[in-house]
Amino acid sequence: MPTTLYNKPYRTPADLVKDLKRKQLQFLDEAEAEMTLSQISYYHFKIYLHPLLDPASPGGKKYRQGEYFEYGLELYRFDEKLRVLLFGVIARLEVKLRSRLDHALSSHSNNPFWYLDDTYFFTKQGSGKIDGVRAKIQTDFSYEKELYARNYRSKYHNNIHNQFSDLPPFWIASELITIGSLFRIFENIDFSYFKKLATPDNLILDNLAKEFGANDFKALTNWVQRLRDVRNRCAHHSRLWNAKLAAPSQIAGELSITTTHQYRPYLTICVMHKMIRSLGLTGIELKGEVQRLFARSPAARRHMADTGFPQGWETEPFWN
Repeated sequence: MPTTLYNKPYRTPADLVKDLKRKQLQFLDEAEAEMTLSQISYYHFKIYLHPLLDPASPGGKKYRQGEYFEYGLELYRFDEKLRVLLFGVIARLEVKLRSRLDHALSSHSNNPFWYLDDTYFFTKQGSGKIDGVRAKIQTDFSYEKELYARNYRSKYHNNIHNQFSDLPPFWIASELITIGSLFRIFENIDFSYFKKLATPDNLILDNLAKEFGANDFKALTNWVQRLRDVRNRCAHHSRLWNAKLAAPSQIAGELSITTTHQYRPYLTICVMHKMIRSLGLTGIELKGEVQRLFARSPAARRHMADTGFPQGWETEPFWN
């Protein structure tokens, strides 16, 4: 497919303000708006102005009457605070997921290197997928400068996997794996192997899932993937509040008030709440924190449906 030479010129913050005014966007303080656009890339910011556009205007490129730049900035700040909140919540859940998975499989296998044993993973079509995860851990561990890693590398090896004999037990490796790698481990665990075991070993994975509020291990794996998606948006400062996300399994069926949009953050936030409640985590008041974020942002309340949050969500029995 042929491409076109990119020749759009650089525009100063003042140029950007003038262009937005031509598109009928209003400003409470143009000088402050210019300052904002000198500190935040317009390419990064302009998506927060999209909800203010008038779809009936020519090409849908002009703003509705009475819309202000500051409304978009308010959505931007709301999104910043939402990402900070959820990033902290996911950090707590990620630690629990790593720890409980390790406890479950180490106690079953009596092998702290279980993640290097192909017995527990899908390998009928080769071990390439799980080996890719192991190789990533191997690279990261080889470069880790913390004392625990240097101490292990200088003293120990394992005899579980020749290609990865330099890797440590999972409880050490888990200190540096990303949530992406954690999801890949969940995804590649051969749950059918465990289903064939005698009771109670055949319930190991599903019991682990129930600790987090999921119906079974397949649902928990899906939830870990959804947490990964949101965590990565938070970590990379990507728009989250109305982002299109895959819908998590199971959770919608537990709600009596239907989400306004299944592919928005609300359902994944519900998953976080279910996990927090199931694990009995203290010090996280997710419902109250989200309520306070909306209460402080009239623009976010005005566009609340775009996040998937339905009216009256806070009265939902699921949240209470």
